[in-house]
Amino acid sequence: MPSLSRRQVVAGAAAVAAAAGTAGFVGFAAEPSAAPPSGPLPMAALKADLAVWRRAVLERHPRYYGQTMLEAPVEAAFRIAAASIDGALTREQAFPIFARINPTFRDAHTLLLPWLSGEEPGDAERASQFPFGAAIAADGQLRLRSGWRNDTSGETLAQGAEILAINGIATPDLLARLVAYSHGETAKLRMHMLSVMLPGWLDAVMGWRDRFAITLAGAAPPMTLQWVKGARWTPVENSKAAEMPRVAWLGADAALLRVPTFDVDEDPATYNTAIDQAFAAITARGVSRLIIDVRGNTGGQSDAGARVIQYVLNRPAAQVSRARERLNDENIGVLGYRGDAGSMREFVVDDELIQPASANARFKGRVAVLIDELTYSAGILFATTMQDRGLATLVGRPTGGFANQTGNMMPTRLPATGFTAFIATRDFIRPSGDQRVAPVQPDLVVNDGASEAAIIQAALDNLAKPGGTIRQIDTPAG
Repeated sequence: MPSLSRRQVVAGAAAVAAAAGTAGFVGFAAEPSAAPPSGPLPMAALKADLAVWRRAVLERHPRYYGQTMLEAPVEAAFRIAAASIDGALTREQAFPIFARINPTFRDAHTLLLPWLSGEEPGDAERASQFPFGAAIAADGQLRLRSGWRNDTSGETLAQGAEILAINGIATPDLLARLVAYSHGETAKLRMHMLSVMLPGWLDAVMGWRDRFAITLAGAAPPMTLQWVKGARWTPVENSKAAEMPRVAWLGADAALLRVPTFDVDEDPATYNTAIDQAFAAITARGVSRLIIDVRGNTGGQSDAGARVIQYVLNRPAAQVSRARERLNDENIGVLGYRGDAGSMREFVVDDELIQPASANARFKGRVAVLIDELTYSAGILFATTMQDRGLATLVGRPTGGFANQTGNMMPTRLPATGFTAFIATRDFIRPSGDQRVAPVQPDLVVNDGASEAAIIQAALDNLAKPGGTIRQIDTPAG
């Protein structure tokens, strides 16, 4: 399942590299030098790195099993990158050329990471990068993910404050430039993924570190903060607490369960307790209509989604109908017991069945699930399970990612530059068995500009219609 943590893989993949082992992280075709080169790299070596990366994607990604070529746009991107190299380049000069290939994969689990050294930034490197976490809000603006307080002056920055410009470049222009290097199936998903790793992209693409001029809205005129390496700022809010599931009551017979993330591997016990307490409160109150909101939930661990699903199941069920892994020299196992490199191994999913909660604990009313463009990875597995098993009506907008997800990202270290590419090696087919390459389509589509109140009301109205929710389909459809 796509169970690797977004913090591990996207915001920093040290744990993934460790799990892969030294051999898994060092390289696909050749072992890079112990220390990344500091001077210009020969043109031939740079082009050889592109060829290594291309071959690694072709031989590792399940999409290309049995294929001799990548899709035409991906092949074209590799050719353009190679043609753009007409002499020796430093890693700083080469990285933007390489990273422009990222969007063409149309897979947020496959990308060249913005690590100029090829390794996850350590404390010293992070201390030089853009200091504040940011997110693309529902209004499309880049905003501070949490509030901050300066340890020396006591100055504060409000959570949600809009970032108008960085280093004199207006944020819309800056994001439009950087998204050309980001990853994901659609433009909106790529913009979100860009914000998750914004410090890295600002460093690797723009060359910005140590000093930042950050212009923030909220004052007249807007305030420009001059940040210098060494300035001590502390988050004001507990962002992890803000990401925990929570319930809101919508009148006497309805409830909204907001699940902001399934990325809970750092504290699964607290998450599980929050879900258990939420459903205990929902059943105790006698709620008959439940809305589960996973908009903006970009995934995490599939087990976290299963924790919710168990409360609406009446018999065991899996979140996928098929799970496959593309084998290579680094995941075939000892003496190749899993199979030959280049082959495709199919998983048996029966051992990952979700077991229903006890009859007294289960929710027996009608369910709607809210989705949008940023419902992704384990969030998509959750949504397709709820839809295909007849457990809920999906309400909202199509997902930015595809209904059949990839996962188990494996690192490939390019030998000359030392750059690190992560490549998905597994794919997961939704419970219905539909293998089409397409987003998850909601049963009830809401307009892009619909207000929050209108979306909630549309879901409630749908749940109030005659005819109960089918609790689980017996056989896959399609």
